[in-house]
Amino acid sequence: PMTLPDRFIDHNTQDAQYREAGLDATAIAATAMHALGLEQSTQPLLKVTIGPKA
Repeated sequence: PMTLPDRFIDHNTQDAQYREAGLDATAIAATAMHALGLEQSTQPLLKVTIGPKA
């Protein structure tokens, strides 16, 4: 389970507080991938090219 840590989190923006608590989008995605037994890839799932082909 992902929960808030049992410690004081300094006042900051909401995004910074979530990041410090390990509850931002990146941490949630990494936890889900780990729970599924998958490694988190740095490669995009879909490559989109806009404009004329080179």
